[in-house]
Amino acid sequence: MRWVGRVGSAAALLTAVVAGAVPGHAADGPPGGDRAAAAARAERLMRDAARAVEAYEQARAAVESGARELARTGRREAAEQRRLDGLLRALGQQARAEYRSGGGGLWGPVLPLITSRSPERALDGAVRARRGDRAAGQLTDRVRQARDRIAADRATAARLLGAQRVQATRRATARAQIEARLDEAQAELRRAQVPQAVPASRGDCAQGDVAGLGTATDRTWVAPVDPAPLSAGFGAGGDRWAHRHTGQDFAVDTGTTVRAVGAGTVLFVGCGDGFGNQVVVRHPNGYCTQYAHLSLIGVSPGDEVAAGTALGLSGATGNVSGPHLHFEVRVTPQLGSGIDPMPWLHVRGVHV
Repeated sequence: MRWVGRVGSAAALLTAVVAGAVPGHAADGPPGGDRAAAAARAERLMRDAARAVEAYEQARAAVESGARELARTGRREAAEQRRLDGLLRALGQQARAEYRSGGGGLWGPVLPLITSRSPERALDGAVRARRGDRAAGQLTDRVRQARDRIAADRATAARLLGAQRVQATRRATARAQIEARLDEAQAELRRAQVPQAVPASRGDCAQGDVAGLGTATDRTWVAPVDPAPLSAGFGAGGDRWAHRHTGQDFAVDTGTTVRAVGAGTVLFVGCGDGFGNQVVVRHPNGYCTQYAHLSLIGVSPGDEVAAGTALGLSGATGNVSGPHLHFEVRVTPQLGSGIDPMPWLHVRGVHV
């Protein structure tokens, strides 16, 4: 888990740019011009990371779409193969009937059909020489058509597999770019020694027991709070963010149970920056979810959680104007790799 111990420091620095420094808070370190230049470089890197997040999500969608089409193609091929097997059995029955009747009949043409690697070709010449046998000719045509459809489905499957490999490579490249750009941005902000955005007294970690407040459910995915009234959405503007809102806010009072939206491992627990008390969970599908501004944290790094497990209680710690839950979905654990949480939840059957 390479991000344990780094997620919080990145959030502390990056949030200072997103939220803005506390007015009147003096910064030590490089001169103002150098700090501004470093912050500007960090901002450019974060924009690069945002573009890489878009590429990652596009590749993910293409992979998932391709997987669905590949499954459909596989089902078509399997059905066509069953149809072909039935046709070949019908041809075999015709051959046996001709043989039992004592006449050469179709046996001569059908025997090569059954034994040949290209039985339709073997039958075509022999059966069509007997122009009066229309049923056999029609059956041969159906065999050929079935084989052609199977060949087409196999060609489609090969094309889809090739496209899957291309998109998987694109996705891995985009993820590496996200991580690299955000690591560089973190380094630039450290170089600039960006001050904390909130007073430390509002960012003190608060650990406590929340066992029994949230329990695992039979559902794979759930809403982070219940009820779940929405407030500021992903990408929203406002005077509390330098550019855009990085998650979805839920307008709940202090003390509301905050739940893991799905099974995963607690990757990070921290406090002291613009997010206040926060928890980051990594899910088996590779995404991470963040739960911020908590009044109480009830889990520790390394804890395994299920959908519905209580992570803590909502609150108003960090850079806030009132109590609420700030919820993020990220491609990587780092701040700056977020995507819109609502479509992500909707795809997983969570409608709030």
